[in-house]
Amino acid sequence: MRRAALALLVFLAAAGSARAADPPVVASPKPDHVAISLYRDPARDTDSALPAPDNDDGLGGFALIRETRSVDLPPGPVTIRFEGVSSSILPESALLRGPKGRPREKNFDRRLLSQRGLIDAFTGQRVLLRTTDPATGKPSFESVRIRSGPEALIVERKGGFEAVQCSGLPQTMLYEAVPAGLNPVPTLSMTLGDQPGGRTTLELTYLATNFDWQSNYVGDVAGDADSVDLFAWLTVASGDATSFEKADMAVIAGRIAFFRQAPAADDEDAWDAEDRREQEAREDPWHPDNIEVWFDCWPRGSTGAGTYGGRQFGPASLPTEYPAYADGFSIGFFGGGGGCGDEEDGCDSIVVTGSRIAPREDIGDYKLYRVPQPTTLGAQSRKQIAFLEKPAVAAQLLYILEVSGDDYGSEKSVLRIDNKKGGVLDEPLPGGQVTFFQARGGERMLAAETKVKDKAVGELVDFDLPESNDRYLSSDREELDAGEGWARYRMTIENDGQVAEPVEVSFANDSDYAIDKLSKPVKERDGKRIWSVVVPAEGKRSIDYRVREVARIGADNQDDWEGPDE
Repeated sequence: MRRAALALLVFLAAAGSARAADPPVVASPKPDHVAISLYRDPARDTDSALPAPDNDDGLGGFALIRETRSVDLPPGPVTIRFEGVSSSILPESALLRGPKGRPREKNFDRRLLSQRGLIDAFTGQRVLLRTTDPATGKPSFESVRIRSGPEALIVERKGGFEAVQCSGLPQTMLYEAVPAGLNPVPTLSMTLGDQPGGRTTLELTYLATNFDWQSNYVGDVAGDADSVDLFAWLTVASGDATSFEKADMAVIAGRIAFFRQAPAADDEDAWDAEDRREQEAREDPWHPDNIEVWFDCWPRGSTGAGTYGGRQFGPASLPTEYPAYADGFSIGFFGGGGGCGDEEDGCDSIVVTGSRIAPREDIGDYKLYRVPQPTTLGAQSRKQIAFLEKPAVAAQLLYILEVSGDDYGSEKSVLRIDNKKGGVLDEPLPGGQVTFFQARGGERMLAAETKVKDKAVGELVDFDLPESNDRYLSSDREELDAGEGWARYRMTIENDGQVAEPVEVSFANDSDYAIDKLSKPVKERDGKRIWSVVVPAEGKRSIDYRVREVARIGADNQDDWEGPDE
C-alpha cells in the first residue's frame, strides 16, 4: 500500500512538473504589414464569370499571404498565437521566418466565437432570453436553461420547454461571458524551441483558399467600329472572414496547378473520395459552413406533419439584375439601349490617372499586376482596381465563317483587335468579361456583353458579338462535283447591304475529312487556311474547295491518317 501511494505521488509530481514546463503563450493580435498575392481558380475557364456572391460553393482560387509581425518574446521555449490570420488558411502550408528558435508544433484553432460555439458551451447552463414585444417594442428578460444542441434549440423556462425563435416573437439569447477556448478571430499557434527572447520581427507566410479574381473590360467603340477605347479592371473577390487592411496586393495571371485536398487513395474511386470529403464536411460542426446555426421549427398547421424545412432568419439571396435593352435601337454594329449622354448632360465619368493603374510585371510565362498603393481587401467582399487604359485601339468588325472537314455553317460576328507587338495595345489581356458601349444619337449606349480568354501580345483578339438585325450577309454552299470519297463545293457569300463588308472564312481538316484544292489564295494561321475577302455592297464573292474522306492507316484506334493530295 505504501509503495502504491509513493508511486502515485511520483506520478502527480511528474505531471505537475510537465504542466509547469508548458511554454508561455505570447499573443500577436494583428500583423504590422500584410502582402497578398491572388491566383485565379485553375478549374474555372479564364473567360467565365466569377461565382455569384451568394454561391454556396465559395471561390475556387487561392492566395499567398505574407504577414510581418513584431512581438516581445521571453527567453526559452514559447508559444506564439497569430490572431487574425485568414479563416481559410491551409495550416500545413504555414512557414515562419525570423525567430532564433525552430518551430516545434503548430495548431490552427477553428473554434471561433459563433452561435454554435456559444450554444455548445452553455448547453445545460442558464442564459438570459430576451423577448421583444412587437407591438410596444419593450423587451422582457427571463432566465432559461439550454436543454439541446444547436440543431434543434430547446430551452427550459417557467412554463415548460420551448423551441427558440419558433414563437413568432423576436428572441435573443444573452450570455454572461465568453467561454474559454473560443476565439473571436481565426488563430494559428506555433511553439518555438529555445530562443534568446527580446523584440523579434517575424514573417508568417501561408496559402489560403476562397479567393479569386478576373478581368472586366469596358470598351467605347467608335461609330464606324474602326477603333475602341479600352479600359480594364481587376475584379478581386474574397470569401474569407478576415479583412486585410492596407495590404500590398498583386494578382497573378496564368494557370497554376493547385490541389485543394490530397488525391484519392489508390483503392478509392474519385467520386467516392469526393462523397467522403463532403460527408466529413457536413459532420464537422466547426466547418466554416456549419458554425452558423439555422433553427428548424414545426409546421404551424399541424405538429404531426414533420419538421418545418424552411430556414428561419437566413440571408436572402441577392437579386440578379440583367441590363435592360431599349427596343428599336440599332447602334452601328449591334443592338442595345440605355446609357449615359455626353459630359454636358451631367453624367459622371471615371478618371484614372496612370499612377493609380496596376502595372504589369513579367514572371516567366506568368503576368503579375501589382497594385501601386496599399489597399484594403475586406472580408467577403469584392473590389476593382484599374490595370489597363488604352485609347484609340484599332479595331475591325468581321463576319467569320468556319468550315471544319465536311461540317459547314458555323458563323459569327466579331470585333477584332490586332494585339501586335509595338502596336497601340501591346499588352497581354487576362481572360474575363467584356462590356462594349457605343454612341448613338449623342448618347452612350450599352452595345454588347461578351467575354475573352487569355490573350498574349502578338495574337489576334476576337470579341464574339451577338446577332444583329442590321447585318445583311448570308452564305450558301452548293455541290459542284462528287466522286468516291470526295466532293467539290462552291461557297458563295452575298451582301444585301449598302456598305462593303469584310469577311473571313477558315478551312480546317478534322479526323474524318481533309480540305484541299481551294480556288482562291489563302494564308495559314493557327493550323487553319484563311480566305479573307471584302464583299461589295449588294454583291457576291465565291470560293471553290474539295472535301475528301481521310484514309486511315492501321487499326481503327490509331490517329494516323493520310493527308490531302498536294
